[in-house]
Amino acid sequence: MRKLLISLTVLSLIVSVGCKKFNDKLDNLLTDPNLPSLDAADVDLYLNNTILNFQNFHRAASDLSDPLVRQETMFGPTYFNAYGPTSFDGIWTVAYTSIFKTANTLIPIAEEKGQYVHSGIAKVLKAFTMMTLVDLFGDVPYTEANLGVENTNPKADKGADVYAAAITLLDDAITTLGKSTNSKPGNDIFYGGSASKWTTLAKTLKLRAYVQTRLVDASAKDKINALIADGDLITSADDDFTFKYGSKSAAPDSRDGRYVGNYGTDNGAGSYLGTYAMWICAKEKGFLDPRTRYYFYRQCLHPTDYSDSRLPDQTTLQFALACFYRAVPAWYPVGSPYCVLDGGWWGRDHGNNEGTGPDLLVKTTWGVYPAGGALDYDQNISVGQSAGREVGAKGLGMEPIFLSSFNYFLQAESALTLGTTGDPLDLLTKGITASFEKVAAYPGSINYAGTSDTTYLITDAKVAKYINYVKNQYNAATSDDAKLNIIEKEFYIATWGNGLEPYNAYRRTAKPDNFQLAANIQDPGAFIHSFFYPSVYVNLNKNVTQKTVTDVRVFWDTQTTPLK
Repeated sequence: MRKLLISLTVLSLIVSVGCKKFNDKLDNLLTDPNLPSLDAADVDLYLNNTILNFQNFHRAASDLSDPLVRQETMFGPTYFNAYGPTSFDGIWTVAYTSIFKTANTLIPIAEEKGQYVHSGIAKVLKAFTMMTLVDLFGDVPYTEANLGVENTNPKADKGADVYAAAITLLDDAITTLGKSTNSKPGNDIFYGGSASKWTTLAKTLKLRAYVQTRLVDASAKDKINALIADGDLITSADDDFTFKYGSKSAAPDSRDGRYVGNYGTDNGAGSYLGTYAMWICAKEKGFLDPRTRYYFYRQCLHPTDYSDSRLPDQTTLQFALACFYRAVPAWYPVGSPYCVLDGGWWGRDHGNNEGTGPDLLVKTTWGVYPAGGALDYDQNISVGQSAGREVGAKGLGMEPIFLSSFNYFLQAESALTLGTTGDPLDLLTKGITASFEKVAAYPGSINYAGTSDTTYLITDAKVAKYINYVKNQYNAATSDDAKLNIIEKEFYIATWGNGLEPYNAYRRTAKPDNFQLAANIQDPGAFIHSFFYPSVYVNLNKNVTQKTVTDVRVFWDTQTTPLK
């Protein structure tokens, strides 16, 4: 009996130990693979999420801004009615629930594992996002943001404080990127995991911030000079901060959205490009800016040739292009662009809210740069995907987030207005040259043939003519204000495809000074100095008061010239 009890005890112990081991194995299976613990987190996946969401964020910022600077058409007709609070829900949600949350999770994990390039990239993208939120909305939550249940009603920080925190974060990123790392990210689609290129970007973004705040920061000159002396800024196309799209049309569609919305079907072009943007390139100087055929594609060279079967009859056209059949608005200055420009540059005037007419197969649309559309060599063919349509570069577009030309234009501005290092005209020339080089090289960089006929292409002779013209304009200018207008106008042209940079520059400088006025109403109201707060922020946060006017200024926006 005693032996039996001992045997049972031993058996019980064996079974207990065995069950425990089995249960331990079962417990390990309780980890949800879709909700991994932090120690099992893949930093590459976090970084991939941060990068893709930043691209979506910046694209949204550009799309929201570009109608205000006449790249695309603002329908309006007043500034107050041009946007509603729901217009900004997407960009706000991406910033706070995707970029910030992911970056805040990534950074400590990456640094604990010694993956400093991952951490440095996240810091740069977070800082850029912080500054852009301020640029668009003014005061925004930062110190109390993303605390979860600890604070569901975060108060807004002053825009100047958020900017200062972003610059500090860029400094932190530079330090982090300088450390010896255990591994480099394999999914960095911007710079291929190069710590040095991300460092260059971080320093360039600091210069961008100092020029942006030069009107409210007495120390901006010294800060800018220190960065120029350091010599580590984006000065070549190899360091340009761009996002490149693909040509895949499904599962998922990787093409540039500007291409998809205009070339993606046989319906024709959906977007209305701004008359002013086409005029400043095609007409203002009296000769064609060589980049014009890369920027814009004309589906129809003769928009009033009714023998063209694509054109509606004249009665229908009067609806589609009503401006063509009435006088130039009395409030337009002499020489201001209006309606369709000679040569078939067919877009839409600023503030024209007359609806969409039967002009999808004939109006001008995005070109090969940067949207991956078509080079314009007088094809006179509508866009689309069927045989006989112009398919262009199949959507292999690019986001020009921050280019070397932008850096030179900002330095030219600061050299003229603050007296920072460098000659303004020399820097202006470098900016123009860099822009031409970028645009001219783009078709080849995506293996798009287009045409070999130099009649339509950027050539050295055309670039030299253009630069000499601008130099003569600059040297003939009799005031710094007139010279600044030339710098900002060339900056504006070079930013095509990026609405955020010219929107910031316009509020900072009131240049270019000849923006097209609203077409359908003489007084469209106060220009939008900052956007309304998003509805998802106002409706869900008891500490927020919605703006009631459109001219609430961002902290760095203190110039006094009324904006149009």
